[in-house]
Order: sequence, then C-alpha cells, then structure tokens
Amino acid sequence: MALFSRRENPPTLGNSRQYRPFLRVDFQRRCAYCERPEEYLGGEEAFDVEHFRPRSKFPALDCVYTNLYYACRGCNGHKWETWPSDVQSAQGKGFADPCQEDPYLHHLVENEDGSVNGATPCGTYRTAHIRLHRSDVNRWRRLRAQALVDLPILTAVAGSLELLRSAASESEREGLEARIEAIRRRIDDSKLRFGI
Repeated sequence: MALFSRRENPPTLGNSRQYRPFLRVDFQRRCAYCERPEEYLGGEEAFDVEHFRPRSKFPALDCVYTNLYYACRGCNGHKWETWPSDVQSAQGKGFADPCQEDPYLHHLVENEDGSVNGATPCGTYRTAHIRLHRSDVNRWRRLRAQALVDLPILTAVAGSLELLRSAASESEREGLEARIEAIRRRIDDSKLRFGI
C-alpha cells in the first residue's frame, strides 16, 4: 500500500514550483521522505517541490506532476541530485517511491530510539542518501511514537471526565469542561504535529 496517493489533477504548468499547492494536498502537508508535517517544521516555508528523478539526469521530467514530490528542505537538500546508477538499481538500491509503496513498511526498520535502519538494500540506500538518521528526524520519530501511546490514554481520560461531568454539580462542571477542552486541544495538536 502506498504512503501517499495522487488525487489532484492539476493542469499542465510551465514551472515545477507552480505545482506546489497540488503537491501539498497530495502529500497531506507532509514530507514525502521523513513524513514530518508542516505543523511540526514551522509551516509550508520549510518545504520545497522535489524532483523524485533529478532534473539533471531526467530533464524531460522537470514539470511532470508524477515526478514531483513535497519534501522538507532537509530531505530535499540531502537527496538533491542523487539517483542510483544502473548497477546500484540492479542490486536493489534506490529510492522507494512513496506513491507506490510505504517505504517504512517495506524497506525501513524504525527503532525505539527513533533511528531507522535499512531492512533492504533500497532502505539502506534511502537512509544513507536522504540521511533519515538525522538527530532532528530521530527526535520527531520518538515524539510521534510517544504520541501514539499517549493519544488513546488521553482520549480515555477525556471520556471519563465527560462521564463525571454529566453527573457533576453545576459548579464542578465548569472545571471539568476546562480539563476536557485542554485534553482535546492536546489530542488535536498531537494529531497535527505528528500526522496521526
């Protein structure tokens, strides 16, 4: 199953940067490579239009929408013009296309400390060239893993407080409602920051 799917059907445009609004939608405002969302990286200014197959090696694909990806500046800067040689491709090395498959399911192993290792030659190549082991990306993966543990707990606590609120006196209700709202804000913020 693909990590991202192309739903937008933009018109043919003359400059690859003009596809940016369509790419933001298709890539759910997340980096095609490290998966960090705009909300975590400070907004869309932290993202570029990335040429999956580099335009220096594939100039005919410069403005072909299916070759364009939404990537954070860190991943885009590390991948840049990198593309496997024919020999490397024959060895299974390269960049898994996140519009065709989920690289994190098929090619990478995520460790408890937030780091990743290649599970296949493709995953090892991808990790090395995009530098998916950067400390800032590892930290985000650790925080996302913790959020995945915390969200069901927070949801259950909010549900319990709602039950208490229904049986509470009017004076107690106000305090419970404030707590419920604070928990709901935390849940919503975590979903945005970690693309959950």
